[in-house]
Amino acid sequence: MELPDELVSAGATGYRIRYLSTSAKGGPTEVTGVVLLPPGTAPPGGWPVVSWAHGTTGISDRCTPSRDTELGGYGYAGYLAGLVRRGFVVAATDYEGLGTPGAHPYLIAESQGRSVVDAVRAAGDLDRRVSGVWLAVGHSQGGHAAMAAGEIASHYGRGLDFRGTVALAPITDNRPYVDRLARLKPIDHGYFMAILAGLATWQPKLRYADYLGSRALKEFPRVHTTCIEELTNRLVKLNLPGAEFAPNSTGAAERLRKWLGANAVPRMRSRAPLFVAQGLADYLVPAEQTKLAVRKAKALGTDAKMVGYPNVGHYEITEASAPDVLRWIEARVR
Repeated sequence: MELPDELVSAGATGYRIRYLSTSAKGGPTEVTGVVLLPPGTAPPGGWPVVSWAHGTTGISDRCTPSRDTELGGYGYAGYLAGLVRRGFVVAATDYEGLGTPGAHPYLIAESQGRSVVDAVRAAGDLDRRVSGVWLAVGHSQGGHAAMAAGEIASHYGRGLDFRGTVALAPITDNRPYVDRLARLKPIDHGYFMAILAGLATWQPKLRYADYLGSRALKEFPRVHTTCIEELTNRLVKLNLPGAEFAPNSTGAAERLRKWLGANAVPRMRSRAPLFVAQGLADYLVPAEQTKLAVRKAKALGTDAKMVGYPNVGHYEITEASAPDVLRWIEARVR
């Protein structure tokens, strides 16, 4: 595939791939993505793999990173170029339902985790110079996906050699927002719509009318036809009242809390270590919420650590933490 300038400068060779994974419902499903190979000769045993999990682009097929010349935006192309320069193969999943038939199970932990694991297998199938040694690295939605992948690696990833997870400003647990939905700002309305659409792929009992007012319901189909930036701009312009995004009953709120909780991470112990990088000026993923997730991971028995970056926001965390992340993942593959 044609690559952006940052990856060309890094000497990467890129391939669009289509591979087999397991859906949110447990059946076989096709997933697309990108594999980036480093230049030069592979080391003995092959190149190690970073399975990259991207942040929220949207749930429409228009938002598929492998179809985007910038691989999803947010400076990801340059970030992945840094990994390629260090001799890592990058296997970058699009996730189930992005660029393939069916809806995207946005923030459904099992689906996203499986897509991340199976991208590593696909990279090995593509080129035999790729080793089975791998790490999961992801940002925002991808931090959620990477953590989910790390937790299932010991059983779903059998045959591969998993070394650790890096989560950059991960979305971990959306339950705290249930009681604040009526006060959501317009900039958050599109994300809530995407969350509902993702839950509906996994939980058929979800009724959109339980969580969206008539004006919000009228806008909801746009979640399947636009990307997150366009959708957000539309909803900011409309400035719908928060009441349009509030559960219509206590029972509806409790069901939503239960469904979100079932997909919160961490859910179980990861046998490999976890490194979490969090901007302390992040307005989308609050640092306190990330700290709670890291404490829970430790309580579950995962070797977890978090590094906070002062004055760093949600979209700056990839670049700000890159030197620390590169040192950490290189130490895992030595």
